[in-house]
Amino acid sequence: MTDEAILEGFKSLHEAMAEGFDRVGARIDGLEAKMDRRFTGLEAKMDRRFTGLEARMMRRFDERDTRIEDHERRITTLEAQG
Repeated sequence: MTDEAILEGFKSLHEAMAEGFDRVGARIDGLEAKMDRRFTGLEAKMDRRFTGLEARMMRRFDERDTRIEDHERRITTLEAQG
């Protein structure tokens, strides 16, 4: 076995590793691009949904006061009858 043969083996190993890492890097880049495409606009959709839910919750709180007042009125009426 000569030094040249050993060096050639290391060169081949280096090339194989570099190609493998390049393929892995390309695959990761492809996955990142796919994720970016999939989630584009998702943040805006979530913001709109949270805004809608917040508005709905606030309407329910506003209605709560009306329900409590009606409940108090009904209790007063029932107590007067009793």
